Amino acid sequence: MSAVLATIPDEQHDRQKLLGGSDAAAILGISPWRTPLQVYLDKVEPRSLEPDRNKARIFARGKRMEPYVVDLLAAEEGLTIVGRGNRYRDPELPFLAAEIDAETHDSRNVEIKTVSPFKAFEWGEEQTDSIPVHYTAQAMHGLMVTGRAVCIFGVLIGGDDFRVYQVERDEETIAAMRQREIEFWQLVQDRTPPDTRTTADVLAMFARDTGRIVEADADVAAAIARMQGIREQIKALETEAAPLYTAVHRFMGDAAVLQVDGKAAATWKTQATRRFNQLAFSAAHPDLFEQFRTATESRVFRLK
Repeated sequence: MSAVLATIPDEQHDRQKLLGGSDAAAILGISPWRTPLQVYLDKVEPRSLEPDRNKARIFARGKRMEPYVVDLLAAEEGLTIVGRGNRYRDPELPFLAAEIDAETHDSRNVEIKTVSPFKAFEWGEEQTDSIPVHYTAQAMHGLMVTGRAVCIFGVLIGGDDFRVYQVERDEETIAAMRQREIEFWQLVQDRTPPDTRTTADVLAMFARDTGRIVEADADVAAAIARMQGIREQIKALETEAAPLYTAVHRFMGDAAVLQVDGKAAATWKTQATRRFNQLAFSAAHPDLFEQFRTATESRVFRLK
C-alpha cells in the first residue's frame, strides 16, 4: 500500500457510494444498531425517515465533545495530533473509505468515543484491546484503508472516567473483513439484498401484505406452538402476580417508598401527566383537526 494516503474532499464524500468504518460492523453482523440489510438499503435507496431525535441528540453531544477528548488523549499520552477528521479512500478499492477522528505524529489512527456510564462494563482493562467488538471492526476497517498498524481509542465514560485502549493491525482479520466487504458491495451493485435478520428487516422488505395465505413449514409451525405456549405462561404469571400487587399496594397505603431490609424495593409516587385531548380538540376545531390529521399504515401481527 502506498505511503501517501488519498483523502476524500467533502464534495466527493457520498456515503451512498462508499463503505465506511461505521458500516463495517453491520456488514459483519455484529453491530448493535444496524443489520446488513439496513446498510444495503442505505446504499441503494436512502429514504428520508423521521430522525430519531434521542439518537441524534446523543450523536451531536458526542461530536461536540470529540475535540476535547482528542486534546485530553494527547495530553495524557504525550501525543502530537497532526490531523483531525480526515477521510481516506482505499488505494485499491475506491468504494472502501474511512473517516479517522484524529491522527498522531507517529502515524497511528485515533478513534474517540463518549460512553454512557451504564455501558462502562463493555470496556475492559485499559491499554489493551478489550473493547466492544463492533468498535474493533471499525478500527480494523480504518487500519485497512489507511495501511497503518495501530489505532488508539480515547474513551470518556460519563464525564470524568477517561480511558485509553489500543487495537493493533491483524492481517488475517483484515483480509477476512476485506473479502466480506467486497462481497457485500457486489450485492449492492447487483441490487441483491442480503438475508433479513430481524422483524424490522422483514418489514423493510415487505411493508404491506398482499392478502395471500401461506402454509407453515415444520420449523415455523413449531415456533408458533412455542409462542402460543409462552403466551399462556405469561397470562398465568400475570394472574398469579395480580393479588401480590394488591397486597403490596394495600400495605403501602399513602407511602411513596417501600423498603426491604432498609433498601428501597418499590416506589408508588404521585405524578402529573399532561396529554393532548384529541377528542375535545376535534369537537372544538373540527376543520383544523381534519387539516392536520394524517393516515399511517403498519402491519400488525396477531397470534391466533
